[in-house]
Amino acid sequence: MNCVYCERFARYEVRAGLQRLRLCETCAYAWTKRELSMPLPLWLQQLRPAPRPHHECPFCGCTPALVRETGLYGCALCYLFLRENASNP
Repeated sequence: MNCVYCERFARYEVRAGLQRLRLCETCAYAWTKRELSMPLPLWLQQLRPAPRPHHECPFCGCTPALVRETGLYGCALCYLFLRENASNP
């Protein structure tokens, strides 16, 4: 598939109204900058907030100190929420 603007290999597909445009990397950068007023990676970073550390599991209340002390997580979701904090002393 080729880019609709420059005929290079298209790596991206974007929606423009009801149609889909296939764009190469250079044209996709220019298109997102024109349409979004900033490059796509920066725009995506603003959509997703930075991860925040959890001081306790919101489901069972287990804390990183308890995990370090017992070596056991309180529930299956503790692995997701306390992963970074439990390994740090």
